[in-house]
Amino acid sequence: MRVKRTHAAALLALAVLAVPALTGCFNGQGATTYTQASMNSGNGIEARVGPIHVENATLVQGAEGSTSATLTTRIVNESGSPDRLVYATINGQPADITGGGTDLGAGASVSFGFDADNWINTYALDAPVSSYVPVELGFAESGLVSMQVLIVPPVGYYAGIAPNPATAPAA
Repeated sequence: MRVKRTHAAALLALAVLAVPALTGCFNGQGATTYTQASMNSGNGIEARVGPIHVENATLVQGAEGSTSATLTTRIVNESGSPDRLVYATINGQPADITGGGTDLGAGASVSFGFDADNWINTYALDAPVSSYVPVELGFAESGLVSMQVLIVPPVGYYAGIAPNPATAPAA
């Protein structure tokens, strides 16, 4: 009888110790379910500089055959003081900002490129769809924010989004 209890206890201990190794849901710190959240998932890149929060930044390519694109994003000024977007580059090239810059009032949330009156455009984009390109946005008070932003085609959710104006403004 004593032998059976020893075997049963040993089997129970072995089963308890084997559970983590046999579990398919957790594979440690290197598991893709663990690391995915910290990686760029594609569209919707977010960045922060001081009280300025750039949300859901995505580059939508212009019409087929063009080198234009527009940055769709929302910029939130979480400060109690106004700021101004004064500088932008896309893939190392100067980008055009509506009116040469956009005011961001204290606590303001301003849309660009989608259902918006504000635009951040490039007319010299030399990069393929589905690639990431460097984007920099400069703010008068908060400074510079740098991101790697995905280029998407103007289809599906992004259909109808295009630079406004469609061609580069006269210098």
